[in-house]
Amino acid sequence: MQQLDLTRRQIQILRMMRDEDEELVYSKGEAYVGYEHIAPRTVFALIRAMAISMDQFSELGKCERYTINETGLELLRKADAAA
Repeated sequence: MQQLDLTRRQIQILRMMRDEDEELVYSKGEAYVGYEHIAPRTVFALIRAMAISMDQFSELGKCERYTINETGLELLRKADAAA
């Protein structure tokens, strides 16, 4: 199995989602965790790493909401252990 290395920013986003119990909201190319703007490429990288899961999709506003999942929590545990 290939080792997945997350960037510092990706780890920071996952920590914010875990520690502040926040969702990542993505709509029309803009993404936020709380009031913090997140680059779309970071969102896509977290999806590719399977660290976040879509929790809700709003057809009306074309808004996607993501939450940290068990894979994301495990990646954080490994990052914390390596620090």
